[in-house]
Amino acid sequence: MNTSEHVPLCSILCFNRCMNTTQRRYEIYEKLKKDKTVQVNELANQYCVSLMTIRRDLDILENQGLATKSYGGATLNESISAEPAFEIKEGMSQSDKKDIAIFASTLIQDGDSIYLDCGTTCLELFKRIHHKKITIFTNFWKILQYVDRNTKAKIIMAPGTYNPITQAALSESTIQFFQNYYIDKAFISVLGIDLDYGVSIPSMSDALVKKAILDSSNKKICLVDHTKFNKKYMSKIANVDDFDMVITDKQLKDDFHRENIKKGAVTK
Repeated sequence: MNTSEHVPLCSILCFNRCMNTTQRRYEIYEKLKKDKTVQVNELANQYCVSLMTIRRDLDILENQGLATKSYGGATLNESISAEPAFEIKEGMSQSDKKDIAIFASTLIQDGDSIYLDCGTTCLELFKRIHHKKITIFTNFWKILQYVDRNTKAKIIMAPGTYNPITQAALSESTIQFFQNYYIDKAFISVLGIDLDYGVSIPSMSDALVKKAILDSSNKKICLVDHTKFNKKYMSKIANVDDFDMVITDKQLKDDFHRENIKKGAVTK
């Protein structure tokens, strides 16, 4: 007897759509960016969750300024000042970010002092270098969750006001802190890169901190996956040519030409 005949189709679909909350919210955000609007009923059926669960997902996106809830759904907020929360960004281009992090890790040697920015790619980089005998400056509080008994790096946390969107310290005291140091290599994460406009992010407070770090660093390295190209945000950080290296992934189209743009690759 074929047992699949007795399994409801919706159960099969639900099994195939099983995922964690982070991945679901990321996919909803991606659908919003594509379609400009989403419906609660459709999403509940697609992910086999309750209407209340989808409404909570949309509440999160609205609270972050990414969407505006409407009757029965939500519409995309296309403001260039909106930034997804860390848990949303964590689901974006995961394999590409790991490739970038692996490539970037080869640039770090014992004895280096480095800066790690707030962002999912920098978190992937931290996982691959915290066992090295280096000094890590950062304002990214999320990193501390991944410190363990194998961590040999000296970690120096910058002070400042905690920002729940970026999970980092971002304030005037953060800027003043970094102005008192000189760092060998700064690894900067951004949301937008345009060859003419430069690199940018939505938050002005975050941009000011990043600028202070670039001024205090010898080597400046930008970590950015291919989905961030041809995008502009309100707060410009620097020109593309201000970076010694821009590390991206292999999916970047070949029509982006700059001597300092390097495509990361997984190395065994």
